This record gives sequence, structure tokens and C-alpha cells, in this order.
Amino acid sequence: MLAAMALFVDVAMLPGEALAMDADCYVVVDALRATTTIATLFEHGLDQLYVTDQIELARATAALENAVLFGEVGGLRPEGFDHGNSPVEASTAAVRGRAGVLFTSNGTRVLCQLAGRGAVFTGALANAGAVAEAVRGFPRVAIVCAGTAYARRFALEDFVAAGAIVRRILAATPTAQPGDAAALAAALPRYDDSTRAGLHIGEPAGSLFAASEHARKLGELGLQADVAFSLREDTSTVAPRVRQHGEGWALITA
Repeated sequence: MLAAMALFVDVAMLPGEALAMDADCYVVVDALRATTTIATLFEHGLDQLYVTDQIELARATAALENAVLFGEVGGLRPEGFDHGNSPVEASTAAVRGRAGVLFTSNGTRVLCQLAGRGAVFTGALANAGAVAEAVRGFPRVAIVCAGTAYARRFALEDFVAAGAIVRRILAATPTAQPGDAAALAAALPRYDDSTRAGLHIGEPAGSLFAASEHARKLGELGLQADVAFSLREDTSTVAPRVRQHGEGWALITA
């Protein structure tokens, strides 16, 4: 049975590492905020989602598909967009049965880069459990941290979320073997909301997530609610997957 297959899982701390990995399945993690927003949209009934890192393509696709337009520039909703790249907004947006379009500069870029290399899912703390189940049939899984600065710099919050997904995979598939980066990510202690220690080795992973550079920047923009939402595990039961792709875009469904 596929579910019983031996599985190797590793983490790419930057998207460029994923291109050197021998994988059948990729899970893109942009925890603040694209993949959390994506998981939330599908949990609330979105039918399909086009993702792109080209703002004019996003606008044109939304007009063509009569789709709800989500996105951000510098963390904020661009002019003319229906919503920001916000899981909080996604949780209340009128999307059931609709198509959507999401424009961002990191997570959507990585999704488009990896589309066609193998199965590509989107993952976050929000759907860690669902993703762990979805990848069980693949022998080699790469959890890919989307990073920041157009996917060129490491993002701590993505690594924390990747660790949570790895732990779920190892729990769901006892025969699974972690690579070095996956073992490191999985060794981060679980988030305990009752503990708010200062930054030091062994502190709760959630504190690392909330203290990340990107989380601080979102806080400065008044988007603390998105950070808090993104820290919650398993708010979505969906593992969104890339189904089609083209130059600069990918189509995702549940």
C-alpha cells in the first residue's frame, strides 16, 4: 500500500536548496502569510486559486475569472485589491464556490518555480496535520521554506512551521526518515501559549515564530492579528495542491 511506503523527508531552508533535492513531493511553507491564507481560503469554501508573483497578471486573471483578488505589497493590500494577503481576512471573506487570485512576492514565487517538478502542496501551521496525511503516498518529500526578500533570505517562522509539519509526518508514518535539516526543524520544542520566555535555546517554537523579523515587521504595520492567527495549528483540514501551471502562475485546488 502507498501509505506504508518508506518515506524520506527533508527541509529546504531556502527555495534554492529545493532545486538540488531529489524529491517527488514538495510542500511550500510561507507561514507569514501566503500559505496560511491559502489554507484558510480553502477551509472556507474557495473553489480554486490562481497564485502569481506578477501584480498585473494577478489583476488581469481576477478580471478574466471574476475572481476575488488577494495580495500584498510591503505587507499591505494593493490599491484595487479586494483583500490583503491576510488569513484573518480570508477567514471571513465571501469566497465559498468562488475562484480567487493571490499575489505575493515570496510564497507564490516559489509555488510557480516548483510547479511541474513533482506534486506541490502548500503548508503552514494552519494545516500541518492535513499536509502530513496528504504526503504519505510519496517516498521523498521536501518541505520548502519560502523565505523573504523575493525568496532569497531565510525566514525563521517558515522553519518553525516546517518543523511542525515534519513532526506530524514522522508521527503519521513511523517508517519515515528525516534528513539533517528536517531533524533540526523537528527538534524545535512545541509551542506552548502559556509560556513566553525570552529568546534562548530551547524556548517554545511559537515564541521563535512570533519573534521572527517578519512577524515584528507585520506587528509594526498593525497586523498582529495575522501573526496570532498564523500561530494556530490545524485551523484548516485542507492540503491545497498545485494542479496546473504556466509562465508566472499556478492553479491550486483542494
